[in-house]
Amino acid sequence: MSDYEEKHNVVIACKSKGYLISNLIDQFDKDIFQVNQISSMAMINKISESTQAYVLYLEEELLEDSQLLIYIRDKATEEGIPLFVVGDPMEIESIRNTFSSDLVAREFKRPVNIKDVVNEIHKYLLEHVGIERKIILAVDDSGVMLNSIKNWLGDKYQVLLADSGMMAVKSITITRPDLIILDYEMPVVDGRQVLAMIRSERDFADIPVIFLTGRQDKESIMDVLDLKPDGYLLKTMKPYAVRQYIDEFFNKRDAQLKSNLLRKS
Repeated sequence: MSDYEEKHNVVIACKSKGYLISNLIDQFDKDIFQVNQISSMAMINKISESTQAYVLYLEEELLEDSQLLIYIRDKATEEGIPLFVVGDPMEIESIRNTFSSDLVAREFKRPVNIKDVVNEIHKYLLEHVGIERKIILAVDDSGVMLNSIKNWLGDKYQVLLADSGMMAVKSITITRPDLIILDYEMPVVDGRQVLAMIRSERDFADIPVIFLTGRQDKESIMDVLDLKPDGYLLKTMKPYAVRQYIDEFFNKRDAQLKSNLLRKS
């Protein structure tokens, strides 16, 4: 989601402001979500029309605030907004009379890994709420490499796979991706030829292409860069580095698109 598009609101109901809550908020993808914490009825203005989820971080003070809990229950019920609950087993049990089981999308029993909690919420919302994800087409003759890319990026992006250059071209005509990760060295039709075909078609010429290469020597890298791709990745890179590279690529691209729109307005 671009910076100039409306972000989806996640509301966290919690009375405390400690490290765990800060960490919980920080773990959400800020490109997609605006996260607001509410601790009282006086803060309900933070519940916007674009709210996609409520998260109850249970603790004694929150459990005693029946007015706030009932308000969230009623909003979630009326608008069909999923509810996620974090608490120890006794705390979760204590709210069952207020929140029916069909209203609660996921329960997370403490102790929990905050990152795992947010990943599960991300995954649920992407699958059930229809939040649009950027589409990445990964092209490589190695099935192992394709599956690796899907595993590394699939929780945040919609990853399509093609195991040949010709299949990649066919896939592009069916579903236009936001980015192509293209193996530089493939049999029959290699990355250089695929890039040339993409750039020769007016409808596809502006799709960004990042080369994927197993070669690390300077000469090979220069050969890749001479084709003027939008970037390149080494097959030896760690998964977190690939993810970070792709995230930063989209952040920079979205910022440039926003800047272009502002200049035109």
